[in-house]
Amino acid sequence: MMPRVVGLDLSLTCTGIGILTQTRQGVKLSTGTATSTGKRAASLVDRHSRLTTLGADIMHHARGADLAVIEGPTPGVKGGSPIDRHALWWFVVGGLIRREVPVAVVSPTALKLAIAGKGNADKAAVAVAVERLWPGADVTSSDVTDAVGLAHLGAVALGWDVPELERHRQVKWTDWPEFGVEAA
Repeated sequence: MMPRVVGLDLSLTCTGIGILTQTRQGVKLSTGTATSTGKRAASLVDRHSRLTTLGADIMHHARGADLAVIEGPTPGVKGGSPIDRHALWWFVVGGLIRREVPVAVVSPTALKLAIAGKGNADKAAVAVAVERLWPGADVTSSDVTDAVGLAHLGAVALGWDVPELERHRQVKWTDWPEFGVEAA
C-alpha cells in the first residue's frame, strides 16, 4: 500500500478529511467529509448513536494511514455540546491508536500560523493559502481546507516532496508520535 497521511478537522456536523498519498508520480491529494446531524434535545442513546456512527465513518476514511494529523481540541468553542465534541475527539484518537496509526496533534492556532502565516488567520486566509499549496484541489469547505492543511503539515514533517515554506517546518506540535521519525 502507498504511504498515506490523513488530516482530520473534527466536527459534529461536518468533519473535513484531507488525504495525501505518495505515489510513483508524486504526492496525490484527495478530500472528503463525514457529516452528521443531531438535535440539542437528543437523548443520551441518540447522542451515543450519532457519535458512534460519525466516528466509524471518520475511521473508515482514515484506514491505512501511516500518520493521522488531527486538530487539537478547542475548549472555548461555542455551539454544540462540548462534551460531545470532546467525546468524538477521543473516539477518533482512541480508534487510531488501537489501529496503531501514529497520531500527531496540532492546535488550531499553530495550524493557521503554519499554513496562512498568522495564528489568528480567518477561514478565507487559510483557504487561499491551501489553494496556493494545492492548486485545483477540491477544497469545498473550511473543514476540508483545515484537514488538507493538517495533512500537508504531516507530510512536510515526514520529509515528503510537497510544496513547503519555512514556517511549515516550524510548526509547534501539541503531540508528535514516537514512531522513529522526528518532526522536522
